[in-house]
Amino acid sequence: MIVDRTHREWILASTAIALASTLAYLVYALLSINGPRGGSFMGLTFGFAGTGIIIFECLLGLRKKYPASPLGRVKTWLRAHIWLGLLSFLLILFHTGFGWGKGVSFLLMILFLIITISGIVGLAFQNWIPRRMTELVQRETIYEQIPDVIAHLRLEADERVEFLTAGIGIEELPDETVLRAGGKKYYFDPGQFKSAMDKIEAERKKRRTSPQIAVEESAITALRAHYLKEIRPYLVPKPERAGRQLFQTPQAVAAYFERLRTILPPGAHEVLLDLETIVEERRQLAIQVRLHHWLHGWLLIHLPLSMAFLVLTLVHAVVSLIY
Repeated sequence: MIVDRTHREWILASTAIALASTLAYLVYALLSINGPRGGSFMGLTFGFAGTGIIIFECLLGLRKKYPASPLGRVKTWLRAHIWLGLLSFLLILFHTGFGWGKGVSFLLMILFLIITISGIVGLAFQNWIPRRMTELVQRETIYEQIPDVIAHLRLEADERVEFLTAGIGIEELPDETVLRAGGKKYYFDPGQFKSAMDKIEAERKKRRTSPQIAVEESAITALRAHYLKEIRPYLVPKPERAGRQLFQTPQAVAAYFERLRTILPPGAHEVLLDLETIVEERRQLAIQVRLHHWLHGWLLIHLPLSMAFLVLTLVHAVVSLIY
């Protein structure tokens, strides 16, 4: 979630509560003969306040499942989740008198610290990664469609190479859907689909029978070798490390195809330009996948630990009140 001026009210309110709580804690700590303790009236007050906020924090996931609920907008809940979550850590520290305790108490504090840090990291990622994505990925697509887009890029690259080399010895048929810039094109009319596939198959046979652009046999051999050994293995969902390193940056992609232009005749340069565009798009998709994992990966730590922390907190509260 992007932190902007819409967070101002929550920041001011949380800061005011934090300052008031700090003042109350200082007075309480100075007047306590035996020092601040979690079992004292003020200690329990801080503890109940912090626990109440923690319970509210864990309700965010439930609120997201019902976006049409009248209980406030999801964005409002998210803002409250961020700033009240930071406030709850301070209140729990006041509850413990800044002592980490032993056993379950110590485990709770460790979990709370990790959860808070992971939340801060996640917030930083949500503010930084979208801007970084815009800078690095000009051909961003829907994340779930990336494997389909890569498959289409590979088929398109095969077609372009076969204009020069004829068949490359690889049979890979397109899916029953044709992926275009706007997504998948579905044919609901079987006759229309059959007609479209017949045209594609006819074009494929023509292209694979003989080269459509006349170049020397040595150039065909060189292009086929580079394509099958280096370019095509990169056009898969999980390319090998060697391919990732070979096309790691825009400069590396440009340098690779510039070198190919020196060994292939001018008649092949248009195909090379198309291949360069395809490889660059694949490289940007790899960046998008990596940034997507960073953007959402922190939740794999934050959410499970939050649930465990809530359960242990409730157990700790019940046991403390009984004993």
